[in-house]
Amino acid sequence: MTSVSEALRERLGAKAAADLEDYAEHLGTDWRDDVLETAADRFDHRLALEMSALRLEMQKGFSELRVEVLRWSFLFWIGQLAAVAGLLSFMLSRGLR
Repeated sequence: MTSVSEALRERLGAKAAADLEDYAEHLGTDWRDDVLETAADRFDHRLALEMSALRLEMQKGFSELRVEVLRWSFLFWIGQLAAVAGLLSFMLSRGLR
């Protein structure tokens, strides 16, 4: 609690000094509340920005992963098609003789 000096208390009187102390305490509490609210708002804003950036980065990563999976799947299908075509060609060439 903030207290006024003895000289000021004598000059203002006990009641006015007590009122001044209450006012200073109330002002300090309001100031602390404002600072905490501002800090919380800034933190929330920064957190929202970082989460947005993270979501975009993850979305980009997943789309790149999807492209890679499709690319490898396509290569696998081509390999399977070549293997089946080779096997059929071998079977047909042996079967016709």
